[in-house]
Amino acid sequence: MLKKKWQIITAGSVGAAMLLTAGCSESTPNGTAQTDTPNGQETVITVWGLSDFLKGEESPGQRMISEFNEKNKGEIRVEGRYMPAAEYNTAIQAAITSNDLPDIFQTPSNSDIRTFVANGHVLPFDGLVSDSWKGRYLEGSFAEGVNVIDGKIYSWPLTGPTLGSILYYNKEVLSKAGLDPETPPKTWDELREMSKVITAKGKGDVYGLVLGGGETGIAGSVNAFAAGVAPEQVGGFNYQTGKYAYDGKATLESFEFLQKLKQDGSILPSSYTIKLAEAAVLFGQNKAAFLIDGRARMWLLKRDTPEAKFGLAVVPTPDGSKPTYYYVPSNPTGYMISSKTKHSKEVGMFLENGFTDPMFYEKYLKSGVALTPIDSINTNKSLYPYPEFETFIQLHKDLLRVRPDYAVRNPQTAKVIVELSSIDQPKIKPGYNEILQALLSGAQKDASSQLKGYNDKLNKGLEDSVSKVKTSGANVDLKDFAFPNWDLKKDYTTNNYKELK
Repeated sequence: MLKKKWQIITAGSVGAAMLLTAGCSESTPNGTAQTDTPNGQETVITVWGLSDFLKGEESPGQRMISEFNEKNKGEIRVEGRYMPAAEYNTAIQAAITSNDLPDIFQTPSNSDIRTFVANGHVLPFDGLVSDSWKGRYLEGSFAEGVNVIDGKIYSWPLTGPTLGSILYYNKEVLSKAGLDPETPPKTWDELREMSKVITAKGKGDVYGLVLGGGETGIAGSVNAFAAGVAPEQVGGFNYQTGKYAYDGKATLESFEFLQKLKQDGSILPSSYTIKLAEAAVLFGQNKAAFLIDGRARMWLLKRDTPEAKFGLAVVPTPDGSKPTYYYVPSNPTGYMISSKTKHSKEVGMFLENGFTDPMFYEKYLKSGVALTPIDSINTNKSLYPYPEFETFIQLHKDLLRVRPDYAVRNPQTAKVIVELSSIDQPKIKPGYNEILQALLSGAQKDASSQLKGYNDKLNKGLEDSVSKVKTSGANVDLKDFAFPNWDLKKDYTTNNYKELK
């Protein structure tokens, strides 16, 4: 059985001013905002988000909202609003400044639930949902210091386990190039040689690989390749050592491989400036054979280029062995309740009977967006929307493992994360993807030197933040971020945490 959970993958950043803005709310003694809706008047609840979950009338989120509104017509009406990341981040900052946050909103890019709790911008769910509500979710979905702060719940797992790196391969492009459409590459050498063949036969119209380099496509591809080199270094932070590892061999060797693909002429030229969605459409229109992206791309390809014939596979590794990717059962991002809401009772009703209802999650799985946080739904094959979904499920089972979490080990590390905004430290510029963009374009040279400089800044930032919160009285140490007993091929368990004590 698949006992895993989720990640929400976002891009961009939120200004520090937004996260430092003090928040206050008109609350009842138990911390929940009062409702001021007159009797007999329809209550309007606003929901904002930046994920495609809410994009378009046929999206899972908007369909769920429509059904909830129909069932509660005349009493409660929910208005869901989707915005792209950059627009969303700006809108949330403005809403905080004007004390006009929506009733329910998603954590902005590169931000953290813990920061919003610390600044008083959000309410706990306790008392707004039933006591049995928490039991719907997979084991480990709620953790103190992550989405539970001082014993109170501030968000829930929107999805189940999330695989952020999948090789999507276009069967029609492979076939036209004389390659087996049912045999995707397993090694870096195979990917490179197949891309050369496809590009040569494409004659300037079809290429081996397409990237969404204008957003996070370059960093995403490097991270995907890196899992086959040194998986503990993927994402830039090594949880074995408690140090940043952006200058480690995983990133350097993977970036060097991407440079070789560019030198071969195998990357679609517009890849360096287009967005991820544009890259996916070009892939679906048979302009490239390969696309590396996360779990959400599958259903988006089905939606945006329904005629595309594609398959899903493991991202190639240097020797063809399976890579390992990691997730944590609880996650410090998600949808939260504004401390400014005047309709906390109705918000609780919507969350329990709409947004998190098991019947909704059944439809969510059928949409093909992601796995759900309810195991019995994930294993129900009658809900799988199309044949590729079985491969999708199997990839999650085969490649995902639970990594250690500093917040589970010591919830007071949350104070360090509040100082940093997130473990990725978005205030340090240029960021990882920006550095890789400059290196791949040729604007900067010497990847090792550039990434070492970035790495040194991040390590110092972590050290300084730990020192600062220790001075203020927190019981926290740099050692809380290191897990030397982590076996990279196995889930990190409760017993592993106990071993460190």
